Amino acid sequence: MKEIIFLRHAETRMNEQGRFCGKIDIGITEKGRIQAKKMRETFKEYSFDAMYCSDLKRTKETLEAIFSNQEFIEEKGFTEIGLGDWEGLKKEAVDQKLREAFQNGKYVPPHGEKHETVEKRIKKSIERIFATCPDNSLILVCTSNGVMRTIKKIYDIKNEKMMSDNLEYFSLKREV
Repeated sequence: MKEIIFLRHAETRMNEQGRFCGKIDIGITEKGRIQAKKMRETFKEYSFDAMYCSDLKRTKETLEAIFSNQEFIEEKGFTEIGLGDWEGLKKEAVDQKLREAFQNGKYVPPHGEKHETVEKRIKKSIERIFATCPDNSLILVCTSNGVMRTIKKIYDIKNEKMMSDNLEYFSLKREV
């Protein structure tokens, strides 16, 4: 069995303020750093064969807070969805019907990244990891809410809520 655990990054200032972040490259807050350090207890029993993160500061800083002095592989395929004109806006400032349609993959904000493009790049990264990691591997990927929501959609993971809270995680398994 091969398994990938997907972890959402710790709190950012944008999360704290209820804003869309998208590809804005922002780090985690001090509160997020403290919360991430508490995740050390959660993951102390795990022996990861590799750890991946997106190319955004918030994912790197989350892993650094949990696993100090570890090496991470940067994987652009796990970069958050580009939200175009919505990036930086308060979530309540946009039409909530459009927001719901976006979350369901039926709308793209102006100048945002198309769902099909996002799904292809995420699936390509996941399938490459599964294809290249040895049997019985346990992999950790730190990424963002939109990526996690897309993974749930692609792999039909229904036992999880679609939106992920900061530091929430779920796994995807592949029989060898």
